[in-house]
Amino acid sequence: MAEILAIDIVGADYHGKVEKNIIYRLNRKPSIITNYPYLVVCEKIDQMLSPSIADIFVVKDIKKINANLKKNKVKKGIGLEVTIADLRKADGLQIGKWFNQIRGLYKFCKSSNCQLILSSGANSALEMVSGRSFDSILKICDINPERYWRELELWIESKRRIRCL
Repeated sequence: MAEILAIDIVGADYHGKVEKNIIYRLNRKPSIITNYPYLVVCEKIDQMLSPSIADIFVVKDIKKINANLKKNKVKKGIGLEVTIADLRKADGLQIGKWFNQIRGLYKFCKSSNCQLILSSGANSALEMVSGRSFDSILKICDINPERYWRELELWIESKRRIRCL
């Protein structure tokens, strides 16, 4: 059913109880008014440019996207999501380049009023990344973890407030 409705869930049920803090990730804006919080996620660059309805753009190739971001005017307040999952298959040189690219993407986000979203990209519980690992990755990228998580929380809350008055 979730595939038909283009829904992906951020969060989960807790012992059969529906958690109020679940945010749904949708591929498109719902055709009807909903009473649940959601974010619209896209993977094509033309979908994230103004006046797009996308909230999050999933960055698949950081090097390729950096050139496109600088050329095009990016929608203010959009989240640029980078996943860690692909790093599991990378060698040391690729990982070093990835860290450098994340530093550059974070600086771009700060200068263009966007939000960097670092996610595990997990497809199962076994692929999940711990909070300590995220903090270590952020530190390696010269990003203050406390500041990053606070800014991400404020960004999510601002998006939730827009949709759920």
